[in-house]
Amino acid sequence: MKKVLLLLLFLFASPAFAAPKIENLSVKANSKSPEVEIAITVAKGGGNCDVRVDFGDGRGRTVDFGLATIRTMKYTYAKAGSYKVSAKGTGKTPCDGAREAALTVAGPAAKKAEPKKAEPKKDEKKKAAKKKAEKKKADPKSAPKKEEPKSG
Repeated sequence: MKKVLLLLLFLFASPAFAAPKIENLSVKANSKSPEVEIAITVAKGGGNCDVRVDFGDGRGRTVDFGLATIRTMKYTYAKAGSYKVSAKGTGKTPCDGAREAALTVAGPAAKKAEPKKAEPKKDEKKKAAKKKAEKKKADPKSAPKKEEPKSG
């Protein structure tokens, strides 16, 4: 009986049943906007685990890994600057470990001014007038009548 208990204890204490561990945290900033892609990788050795991601600006999000080994999310910062993103186990089923990554966020993309309606250019106006004149010449009804010389 003791052997069976020791065997069970050994099996449950093995790394296969340990809480999943946070292996990697990668942060990919967009050079033209404050949007950032964050990917967290967890080595699955056991069951489910939860990770708390802090974005470094006072906000964060809890991620449930379920059966996944990688979770990717997008986050948009309110302003440009340097931030430290961190991921660590949290909740009733925390993942083991913690990771940090530094990043620099670009400012928001400049708002484009609405384009003004283009006014017809002089050349276009000339072409339109010329086309109209050519049409008039081709139409016999609109062509001016030739006066015949008067005999006298």
